[in-house]
Amino acid sequence: MDMDNYLVNMGITAAQRAFFSYMAKPQGSYGLHMIFRLFLKKKSIIMHDRERPHWCRFLADYAVFRLYIARFVLKAYARDYPPLLSLYTGFDKIDETFPEFIRKEADPGRGVGDISLLPDHLDTLYSQEKIEALHDRFNKMAEKAERDTDSPDAALKSFTTEVLSYLSGKDEVPLYTPVFWFFSKETLDYAQYLADFYKGLIPESYYEGMHARPYEEVEREEDSFYTDYRLPAYIFFFVAGLICVVLARA
Repeated sequence: MDMDNYLVNMGITAAQRAFFSYMAKPQGSYGLHMIFRLFLKKKSIIMHDRERPHWCRFLADYAVFRLYIARFVLKAYARDYPPLLSLYTGFDKIDETFPEFIRKEADPGRGVGDISLLPDHLDTLYSQEKIEALHDRFNKMAEKAERDTDSPDAALKSFTTEVLSYLSGKDEVPLYTPVFWFFSKETLDYAQYLADFYKGLIPESYYEGMHARPYEEVEREEDSFYTDYRLPAYIFFFVAGLICVVLARA
């Protein structure tokens, strides 16, 4: 196998890792479907039959977004070390077979029983043209986030927030605090994994001239994704409790 074919295969590997959880230790040890199963068991997500199609569509759209993140993170590394451009061919191979791949390898319903969490008409919904249309939208959001800040970490977080909000509205699913934080953190941790993975493909002689850097991991308590969305919930419960006390005394 020559270097070009090797890097194409590494692109396929990086894309396949999009379907693993990076909040788990050791890193990436659980599939996303296993984490979603916990959400269902703990009733963090209440999925009635009428809501199932919406969540199925959201999960598939999120999978497309995770695959896009592999491209997004690679840009800076490929600028520093052009041979990494071959990884894009590996990404393309996953995109071209996305419905088949996610059906066989990444159905988030696996582990919940025999209930699939893939949307109906998967092949039609995620044709090459429609995946490219999603990529175009993600590109515009990413470009805006990168224009607004010089910090790669801040740009990635802003971009992730905008995409998740967009998909939540598009697919009509409520991303409550723990659910929103989960998908946000998963995206950031996957980006961290990719940064380390790509750097490992670059010869050490290139390191001194590298401009790309791995994304910084942010703890939950310090993460604006968590605190920004948690504060309104605290206010809500405080006000609700105060009203209950007033009514009880009345």
